[in-house]
Amino acid sequence: MTAFCKATPKRNTQAHNSEVATTVPSLFRFFGPRLHLGPVVFAIWPRTSTFKTMRPRLLVSTIIAFTALASAQAEDPQMLRIHWEPGKTYTLETVTDTTSQTPGRDLQTQGMKVVQTTTLTVRKDTRTTDRLVEVKFVNVQGEISSGGRILSFDSTHPKDADPRLQQAFGRAIGKSFVLVYDDQDRYRDTRDFGSLASAPGALTGLTALADSRNVANLFRKSLEMGLPPLAVSLGDTWTADETMTFPQAGDTHVEINGKFEAVQDRDGRKHAKIAFEGKLTSVEKIDKPINAIEIGKGSAMAGSIYYDLERRTATFGDYVTKLKLEVVGQEMPFEQHITTKVLSIEDSK
Repeated sequence: MTAFCKATPKRNTQAHNSEVATTVPSLFRFFGPRLHLGPVVFAIWPRTSTFKTMRPRLLVSTIIAFTALASAQAEDPQMLRIHWEPGKTYTLETVTDTTSQTPGRDLQTQGMKVVQTTTLTVRKDTRTTDRLVEVKFVNVQGEISSGGRILSFDSTHPKDADPRLQQAFGRAIGKSFVLVYDDQDRYRDTRDFGSLASAPGALTGLTALADSRNVANLFRKSLEMGLPPLAVSLGDTWTADETMTFPQAGDTHVEINGKFEAVQDRDGRKHAKIAFEGKLTSVEKIDKPINAIEIGKGSAMAGSIYYDLERRTATFGDYVTKLKLEVVGQEMPFEQHITTKVLSIEDSK
């Protein structure tokens, strides 16, 4: 089965009897503030000899049949794909903590924290069976620390911030684009991303539209990152290859190894717990700009996702990424911790 670039399931049968678990990582913020954005079987045994001979046999046969059916149901592969329910609005909160060092002789540590709220409103396409998901960047709060100085930004009071932060953090606030999925929740297209290009400080023309499409696609892939690209059972593992385009760094190869690790209760609901780890490297290109950021070998990420088995969506994700960035031939260590959670799923207004 093909997913992303390729996906290879690996069945771990010993794990099938184990107990069974959102964004998203939001990998679109790797490069700074720019918003370029088990069955239960009851054993019943007769206590006295008053049971007729056939009754225990019938009882045992019933238990065996029930056990076989329950086991088959428990091991049926399932698609852990994000489901978009028409008429619902999903509100996500993403918290990103980043630490990096500036290149050069005198290494200087810089820190950044960003808290972003995003809404995804789902409606049916009136002409087809597709589902349209409008993604809107609602609010962002940011803080940058460097050289003992701290600069902060809050999109509810943008004019109070440094002009540089206004452009870095605020230019996409209130902007939106639409992701198109079919009735099986498979991605089809991206539409209406032009407002990103019209944000203050954005580029103009065809370059802006290309950049905005990359932002939209990167956001979509960040929601899907780590989820299995094919149906899996408890204990299954898989490998997925993906090429993603990051602003400033360009095309990046991402190889992910994932596992359907467990089923756990979270907030009163059964969740599939998915654990994954990945490697990232820049795709080599002859015509890449000389000042482009390169993602060096050894760059890696690891994390876990909790997927709500009833509502069929990722409600929580926790990821750590350690990159070896190369900027004009100099290495710049870069570490990022991201948590993404669903704050609410409500009827759309």
